[in-house]
Amino acid sequence: MANFLVVHPYLDIYGGGERVCHNVIKALVANNQDVQLLTFDFDSDRYQNIVGEAFPKQVKIHSLGKRIDVEPPFTIYKRHHNYVKLLKMYRDTLEYDYLFSTQSSSPFEPVFLNKAKKNIAYVHFPEIHYDYAMSGFKRKVYLWLFKRWVEQGIGKIDLLFCNSNYTKETIQKYWDFSNVKNPLVVYPPVDIAKFWCDKPLSERQKRVVYVARFIPAKRHEILKKLAADLPDYEFVSVGGLIESEKTWFDRFSRNLPSNYSIKTNLPEPDLLKLLHDSRIYVHLMEGEHFGIAPVEGLASGCVVIVHDSGGMQEFIQEDFRWQDYFSLKEKVVKYMEEGTLNWESIRPKLWENISCLTPEVFNRTIWSHIQKNL
Repeated sequence: MANFLVVHPYLDIYGGGERVCHNVIKALVANNQDVQLLTFDFDSDRYQNIVGEAFPKQVKIHSLGKRIDVEPPFTIYKRHHNYVKLLKMYRDTLEYDYLFSTQSSSPFEPVFLNKAKKNIAYVHFPEIHYDYAMSGFKRKVYLWLFKRWVEQGIGKIDLLFCNSNYTKETIQKYWDFSNVKNPLVVYPPVDIAKFWCDKPLSERQKRVVYVARFIPAKRHEILKKLAADLPDYEFVSVGGLIESEKTWFDRFSRNLPSNYSIKTNLPEPDLLKLLHDSRIYVHLMEGEHFGIAPVEGLASGCVVIVHDSGGMQEFIQEDFRWQDYFSLKEKVVKYMEEGTLNWESIRPKLWENISCLTPEVFNRTIWSHIQKNL
């Protein structure tokens, strides 16, 4: 039996990273490992309400205090300073054999929590290096030092998981300087059985749903525009909202079309009911690293339309991908009005494609790789 310290700073919303953390912990506990969690303030009741499962009671939780909110300028540097200060507080007091970072795409933990025999990370995307490569001169100057700090931790990762072949290729491209270990693709877990619904489209509402955190990068404004352009259909944005995004969200939620509604931090039973009675699920982020919500939409029986980029290309065929706003609008109208019969015959093949994306497969695969490295 080994002792694992799982580090996941933010567990107050339940996105893809949080789902990975939850199932990593379950996999370790199921295999009789001692597990500790290091995170910011943790509300077990809120967690259970969002996740739909109780947090494993045998896991010891160490609190980093309240979520760090910082104001511009130099936001990422202020956040990094505060986070590192908190990590150092625990460096001498925590005892563990293995460190497992399940959230950070900027792996500072192996640098400042340096007792582990081996460092494990599940990297969702190499965000800082990708941002640096895509930026202009001023942005590069701003990110340069932070990028160097990130690089200090990358070389200390002994076992690296990622969420798609798209992310793997990006890691290999932008982290190649560090002789980074070969990333192992382990697709995130989706509770397909929970979302499963084969209700025909003809019996569903003419509704389009999008599920993503309420942050600018998720591009909810595209759904707002679709609603204005297609007044005969209903449009719903669903997502987690945190305090630091309230200013942006307040601006975004002004002047909503009458056929467009916003649902924040929606409990899972309500989300299931919404998806099971909707015809179309659209995913609007470009370059989505994987895309758990589209898989849930597909398991719910919706026609799923995703951007022609990112990890979802590995599961969604070209007919159901969009390249620009006009192709998205065209596909929404096409599949809302004409696609019912075609979809009922196409859907089983897409369901077969996602059948491997279960928590059981994820947990078994993660543990098999960890076991080889103990």
